[in-house]
This record gives sequence, structure tokens and C-alpha cells, in this order.
Amino acid sequence: MRRSRRDRGAATVETALVLPMLLFVMFGIMELGGALKSYSATAGAVRAGGRAASVEGADPMTDSVVLARVAQELGSDQSQAELVVIWHAVSSSDPVPAGCLPSTLTANTTSVGVSDSGTDALGACNVYVRPSVTGGAFAMAGGTATQPAAYYFGCQGASDPAANHKLDCNWPGQNRRALQSPRSTTGTPNPTDFVGVYVRLIHSYYTTFLGSTLTITDRGISLIEPQGYDTS
Repeated sequence: MRRSRRDRGAATVETALVLPMLLFVMFGIMELGGALKSYSATAGAVRAGGRAASVEGADPMTDSVVLARVAQELGSDQSQAELVVIWHAVSSSDPVPAGCLPSTLTANTTSVGVSDSGTDALGACNVYVRPSVTGGAFAMAGGTATQPAAYYFGCQGASDPAANHKLDCNWPGQNRRALQSPRSTTGTPNPTDFVGVYVRLIHSYYTTFLGSTLTITDRGISLIEPQGYDTS
């Protein structure tokens, strides 16, 4: 039976009303799913990086281990990483120091951050900007850059002869206080550093349905693990 012109017109109107709603739902689910994936990857990267920083303690190559773990946890999202900060926190609730969040986002070729002046000062930090670029900090830490990881990390401080090409000179791993157990945060028996790890990701939406990008951040702070046990 042939449909009347009126029926065909009604069907066209229904399609015109329903199709945008279906597209809205479909694109919304797709974009929210992608954003949640990036949120999860960022949170996992912060936790893994913080754990590595806590366990590695005062090892000179700590930052390279942290960056490698962060990159591993980010997985396919690592290309969207804009900033990784490793800093000397005051406590487990410490915010990222303002000086450790640069406005100029040029990928590292040398150390960026706030110097501890060789005294393990609170607020000191190493900042890794756009670490996922070709030959960037992730590649340097993972050993896939031009030189091995030890060329870029393990700084001995500002007076290090290789400081001009090392990335971790503002808060060298060797300066961090990682003392024997029993540990404490201040005073006696053994004061130990809090180390913070912050990751900022710029998630790119698949479409422009919800905009072009979404900034995702997370941070975690850990007390450095003891390097032995003191019974004295």
C-alpha cells in the first residue's frame, strides 16, 4: 500500500527530530568514554610514579625511573602529556608549588624547575615539559633518545660538569632525604622527605562535539621509603 503524502511528511519530521538526539547520545558516549579513559590513565600514572619515587628514594637516577613508570602507565595517552612535576612536598596534602607550573611550555633540553640550592629545600622541583615529544623526557628516561638515560639524569647539582644537559639538577635525587627506619616527618628519630608527583594531560576530543580539548590533572604525595633499619 502506498503511503500518503501526509504519512511520508510525518516520517520525515520524526527522522529530523530523532536523528539529532541519536547523534547527541552516540557522540556523548564516545567522548565521555575517551575522557574517562584519559582520567584513569592519568590517575594510574600518578600512583605508579609516586610509588617509584618513594621506593627509589635518594638514588641519583630516581627521576628517570619515575618518568619511565609514568609513560608506561599513560600508555597510548602519553602523547597528550603536557607536564610532569616531581617536587619536595611539605606534607601529604601539599599543593604543587606555583613556581613548578611554568607558563612557557617548551620541551626540556636542560633542567627546569625550582632549585633546592643544594640543601634539599622544601618546594624544590624538577619539571618535565611536553615529555612525549620526539626525543623528550619520556624518551630520555626510557633510553630511546640519542644518549642513554644516564646522560640526561643523575645530576649531582648545579656544579655538576654535565649540568648543562641533565634534566634533574633543580632537585637532584641524591639530595633527597631517605633515611633508615624508624622514620618520621620531622625531628627524631629520622626525618624523611615527602615527594610529590603531578601529571597534566591535554586530552583531545575525537570530535568537536564537546569542544576541542580537556585538561586533566592529578597529583599524589608519598613519604620516601626507608633505606634500611636502625635499631640504635
